[in-house]
Amino acid sequence: METCKTEVKGGKNLLTWLREKGHLLYSPCGGKGVCGKCRVRVLEGKKTLSEPYPNLRSITLDEWKAGWRLACKTMMDEELTIEVPDSWNTEANILTNGDYEVTLQPCIKKVFLKLPKPSIADQASDVDRLQKALGTLEILDLALVQSLSDILKDNEYKVTAVMQGNTLIGIEGGDTRDQLYGVAVDIGTTTIVGTLIDLNTGDEIGVYSTLNPQKAYGDDVISRISHTIEKEDGLQSLQHILLDGLNKMFAFFEEQYHISAGNIYHLNVAGNTVMIHIMAGLPVKNIALTPFNPVTTRLPDIRAKELALKIHPNAAITSLPMISGYIGSDTVGCILATDMLEEPGYSLLVDIGTNGEIVLGNKNGLLSCATAAGPALEGAHIQCGLGGIRGAINKIEISESGVSHTTIGDQPAIGICGSGIVDAVAQMLDRGLIDPYGRMLSHEQASENLPSSLASRVREYNGKPSLIITEEQEGAAKEIFITQKDIREIQLAKAAIAVGIQILMQEMQVEFKDIEKVYLAGGFGNYINHDHAMEIGLLPVECRGKVITIGNAALTGAKMAIKSAGFMEAAERIPSKTGYIELSTRVDFQDLFVDNMEFKSE
Repeated sequence: METCKTEVKGGKNLLTWLREKGHLLYSPCGGKGVCGKCRVRVLEGKKTLSEPYPNLRSITLDEWKAGWRLACKTMMDEELTIEVPDSWNTEANILTNGDYEVTLQPCIKKVFLKLPKPSIADQASDVDRLQKALGTLEILDLALVQSLSDILKDNEYKVTAVMQGNTLIGIEGGDTRDQLYGVAVDIGTTTIVGTLIDLNTGDEIGVYSTLNPQKAYGDDVISRISHTIEKEDGLQSLQHILLDGLNKMFAFFEEQYHISAGNIYHLNVAGNTVMIHIMAGLPVKNIALTPFNPVTTRLPDIRAKELALKIHPNAAITSLPMISGYIGSDTVGCILATDMLEEPGYSLLVDIGTNGEIVLGNKNGLLSCATAAGPALEGAHIQCGLGGIRGAINKIEISESGVSHTTIGDQPAIGICGSGIVDAVAQMLDRGLIDPYGRMLSHEQASENLPSSLASRVREYNGKPSLIITEEQEGAAKEIFITQKDIREIQLAKAAIAVGIQILMQEMQVEFKDIEKVYLAGGFGNYINHDHAMEIGLLPVECRGKVITIGNAALTGAKMAIKSAGFMEAAERIPSKTGYIELSTRVDFQDLFVDNMEFKSE
């Protein structure tokens, strides 16, 4: 916990004030008072502490009396002393791996030059000397030409040219060829993962991972888009904190690996379309409105100095191409990493993150769709849910003798992340705690039908049944449970994924027997129990034995493209070979969605 004293800011809520002060409090709903996660404890504040209890779902009467409030619902009309939880800043369990092979051919290279000095007999211009030494040459901008004369003279015409294709983007004194770096980044809605790469050798020097600081403005892209619409400076504020996060990554690389960030010449980014747009400062409001069109699916030529990124000022800022408003360059990275477009057999790609993307096809073409499934599966819409941070319950076992669990980092349990939720629901179904329609047994029904060790854990929350996973006396930081509403949220999420797969198969006239591989991407896909996911219908049971976990394939694709111009060219061809279906416009979507709400068990 961190204690801080507020100022009086009439008309402003506490969550907004905390954001302005750099406290990015966890707020999955974006401050709309729905998720109940932006909890703070008011220590001093006469009016706030004397407010009547409003019967909040997320704060009990006892907690209210102890000073617990929702920051988004607490107005700044008096000076307060508050305690801010630090659980959001806890180290996250972020996936960074992914295997691949690539022939090194970066688009940035360095050429050491020993140019002839000018003389009465040789009065060629400085640019002409470079032209003669390098062949075809374009110079990026006027600033380079302005600096050229001094750099050449100061270094006795022994310089290193930094080239992007035939374009000169930098000129450096002496031989600096051994200092040539690039960074590949996956900007997820939830996390940011970057890899520092030596472009001379292809070696991956180090990895940086953190939670996306935009999470303070909502867990999903719709919340982020809403912020840019509702706030006059919304887009700029989201862009600023994202770019600041990237600069922190560069500073980490500089300090940790003893390199100069000025020697980073290429930043290649994968991410969903909204994240890429926000990074570039492009408006995203139209992505949330029919017909959901983005500003662009390919970024223009961007240099680091245009975004105030603290690397080489003329470093190339590139992104893998995007396919649509909801199928971004992260999915293109996954397609590139899996080589789906080169395979004769059908492959199914499922990337379940904060947003769910699904791709089906083979060398003859791909078809894609996006579903709003991830927030619940990553804990955002779950009463005791949270992301993959230390202390999150990641595995649950329900047996006749009771309930056991493990947590990330073997820490006292503070909540449940996605993999734990899938475990719990599958085993609750298997043990008869819920029926195939998602109805949970009441305590009385559980007492009649289940062993006492399980029945004693079935209690009531807000008038509905709940299952206690662990309590304080069992070593948890607080009581953690799964509610009837949580079960409904999982039903909604898994139905969305199942319908997406079903519609793609219908459109491509593909049967399960035709699918040879099911690629499961992303952190959630890496950690869930595949059998449990199939038992609840999140993944098709017909594909048992075909699932291949591919880790952070979006980052893998970004690394492939930064190391090889050939892979970047291959990525550029993917959108033209990948169709997109907007599920919300399908007349059969609602019926299929309802059909898939039921849990399926073998």
